[in-house]
Amino acid sequence: MRIGIFGGTFNPIHYGHLKAAENVRKEAFLEKVIFVPSHIPPHKELADATPSEKRLEAVRLAISGNPRLDVSSFEVDARGTSYSIKTIEHFSSIYKTVPYFILGQDAFNDIMSWFDARRLFNVAHFIVMSRPGARKHELDEIMGPFAKMFRKTPEGYESSSGKDIIFIDVAPNDISSSNIRECIKAGKPVTEFIPPAVEKYIREERMYM
Repeated sequence: MRIGIFGGTFNPIHYGHLKAAENVRKEAFLEKVIFVPSHIPPHKELADATPSEKRLEAVRLAISGNPRLDVSSFEVDARGTSYSIKTIEHFSSIYKTVPYFILGQDAFNDIMSWFDARRLFNVAHFIVMSRPGARKHELDEIMGPFAKMFRKTPEGYESSSGKDIIFIDVAPNDISSSNIRECIKAGKPVTEFIPPAVEKYIREERMYM
């Protein structure tokens, strides 16, 4: 089964996330994309101290009705800092497959600073989404000597162990979670950025207020 793992804070989830997931799913012929909200992200400070359980519920509401999208509470339930290597190994065990780990170009450019970074490329394929303002570096600029383990392919790269790095251009969008949070704080409408059920939940729970 070809599954994609889409991690992030989703603080909050918005149409940009949903469109990117569908774009990647179709381009990479994935049967399912699983959103995995982090509990405590290791690479950035979580703005507004938003409880992970509420971010998780907002994702559930956002994907409701789309059978090709799913959500997992794995990182929220695990508590502590959310490390991608643990998440990937969890889903590999459940689905008995090598998952496709989905991330933006900006995050991929810093991948070697991640926890147990080299092992990540032994347990997962990578799908790297284009991001406005994020330059697509050559692999040796990102990985240094470790890049020698990969050869170029039409879609990106393949490692000596058969793991792919695929680059996919997704439609650019100017939606940002931080802007949505500021609009909510200011009492401005956010209907054009997030699904109605998510907006209703955020306002009922007084998130970002």
